[in-house]
Amino acid sequence: MLVSQWQEGAPMPQVQTKKITFKAARAVELEPGLVLRPGLYTGTKTRTRIDSIGGISWTPSKYKLELTANQLKSLSAQIELNFISKNIDVTKFVRQGKLICV
Repeated sequence: MLVSQWQEGAPMPQVQTKKITFKAARAVELEPGLVLRPGLYTGTKTRTRIDSIGGISWTPSKYKLELTANQLKSLSAQIELNFISKNIDVTKFVRQGKLICV
């Protein structure tokens, strides 16, 4: 019999999100046509705490970059009308060392 790890009455996973600054030492192509210029950018680091019988563990961190419409325009990105900002998952670029958390 399979039983779900998260049963009624069990604690829910705790999500921890922290504002961070990314540094791009060189240009990084985030998406086709969207190239991040060298510089500093703000974003978030998120991880989830999981409590189990064996103790506390954390999921691998995920990183997101938030670019405003003005930043997107300056990066020559095509943006939609009424666009305020865009969150981009940059986890792979952090893990590759192309973006550094400072």
